[in-house]
Amino acid sequence: MMKRWKILSFQIILAALESCFLPAYSDLITNPAYINKMCQRQQDLPQIERFTVFYQQEFSSQNKTYWLYAGRYQDGGVIFCVSEPNFNQARELNAEPLQFQFIENISQDSNNNSTFLITVREGNGRNAPLTNYRLDLVNPNQPVLTRL
Repeated sequence: MMKRWKILSFQIILAALESCFLPAYSDLITNPAYINKMCQRQQDLPQIERFTVFYQQEFSSQNKTYWLYAGRYQDGGVIFCVSEPNFNQARELNAEPLQFQFIENISQDSNNNSTFLITVREGNGRNAPLTNYRLDLVNPNQPVLTRL
C-alpha cells in the first residue's frame, strides 16, 4: 500500500511540474521555429538556408522586453539573435566569439534575467575543450561578453 502511495504522489508531482513548465516550450517542440541568417522567423525556408530555434528566453532591459534566442544550422553551428517578442526587430547578436560555434549549454542567470551563461564546445569531437562565457545584455545593442 505504501509503495502505491509513493508512486501516486510522484505522478501527481510530475503532472504538476509538466503543467507549469511544458506549455512555455510546447510550441517550439511541436512546431519548430525556423530563422534565416538575418535572425528573422521564416517558416518556409529550404533546409539549406534555415536555422532551427532550440533556445528562446525572454529578458528585460531598459524597461523593455526582449528575446534571446539561438538557432542551430544543419552542421551544428549556432547563430545567436536578439529581438523584441514575436521575433520583431530581430538582429544577430553582436558577440563574435559565440556566433557559428558549437554550443554545449545556455542558461539564464537566476540572479539577473539579462545575463546568460553560455558554454562553447571548441570543436565537435568528444574531447573538445569547453569555454564558458557570461553574456550581459543590460544593453542589448552593446552586449558584454566575458570569458570565465
